[in-house]
Amino acid sequence: MTQELAPWASPVARARIAEVAAELTDLSPEGVSETVRRALDDHARSFDREGIVLYAGTNVMSPAAQAVSEALVSGRPSMGWPGEKYQAGLDHLDTLEVLAPTIVARLLGARFAEVRSHSATMANLAVYTAVTEPGDTIAVLPERAGGHTSHHAVGAPGVRGLRVVDLPYDSGAYDVDLDALPGFLDRERPRLVVIGASLLLFPHRVGAIAEAVAAAGATLLYDASHMAGLVAAGRFQKPLAEGAQILTFSTYKSFGGPPGGVIATDDEGLAERLSTAVFPGLTANYDAGRLAPLAVTAAEIMAGGGAYADTCIANARLLAAALAEEGFTVAGADRGFTDSHHVAVDVGDGRAAMARLAEAGIYLSAIGLPWQEPGEPDRGLRIGTQEVTRRGYGEDDLRKTAATMADVLLR
Repeated sequence: MTQELAPWASPVARARIAEVAAELTDLSPEGVSETVRRALDDHARSFDREGIVLYAGTNVMSPAAQAVSEALVSGRPSMGWPGEKYQAGLDHLDTLEVLAPTIVARLLGARFAEVRSHSATMANLAVYTAVTEPGDTIAVLPERAGGHTSHHAVGAPGVRGLRVVDLPYDSGAYDVDLDALPGFLDRERPRLVVIGASLLLFPHRVGAIAEAVAAAGATLLYDASHMAGLVAAGRFQKPLAEGAQILTFSTYKSFGGPPGGVIATDDEGLAERLSTAVFPGLTANYDAGRLAPLAVTAAEIMAGGGAYADTCIANARLLAAALAEEGFTVAGADRGFTDSHHVAVDVGDGRAAMARLAEAGIYLSAIGLPWQEPGEPDRGLRIGTQEVTRRGYGEDDLRKTAATMADVLLR
């Protein structure tokens, strides 16, 4: 019988899958172990040791967080609340299950934090489950403005059976079009409005958006997946304090912890519905091993006084200015390029540029830009400085990186 891994995938993906599959000739335990070891070694060499990682959706944990990452804990199930687990012998893990949400909530200035989701996408699905019914409408940022897959019908809203509409967007303001918003909400009647984006150079005007959303009787969710480290440090903005009712985010990226998702809110009734959507709704057994490095990461952010976040932002502005000096068209130039750790560059064909940079050992991603035409391929490159900042990059390193990017793409 001929086996094909994903015949429904794109031709590009299928070709790569076939190329890799052709090399998997020894499926014995010894052969598989060798294949895995070689793949991991090659990845660590090219990506971690020799590469420059500017991808905005990743990070490395601190040494202290890595030190408490325990594979044995992650490899065993944990199901239920402390004191009433479905399994015996997990009493000591109760400490982690109380500590992690306590310190994360305190860090965010929130009353409640649900930390058991395995990703921000699952956290967002829990929000959709808690506050909408199938057939309801949600309003989200357009894909060209950084609207994430988990906000659009192709992702979690489609799983929930929701109707998805794009919020009116002002590309000049890099934000929701506040003048058009009330009329839009009156016309579309969304149950939930989602802001926060995969590319977010400047803060949302949350207060004004929240006022319009509340007047329309809807709930406002701020997905801070990319901004969580800055938000937790009291930088960029404070979405819950500014009017959002729910905050979700990834616990890696700028937050710098292990992979996973968090939901935070100040509303007790809403918190109960959100938590119930996570367990027992969408999660049974989960990876309790995430909680130890998550708690340590949160404690480090709390004790750091915002120094890491400040350096991420300063490095982003420095890199953006250096790229502009090299001849790139950098978004937000008239506003100082960025107020976050994100930088966006218009290169015309983002995917081609991404591939050329990867050949040179510089890793980032293509992304749509707010001023693109609908259906136009991604024009931009998205850069995040959170990992190179963690690795100690300074001004000289960033200027050399900008020069290398110019050598590859412009010269």
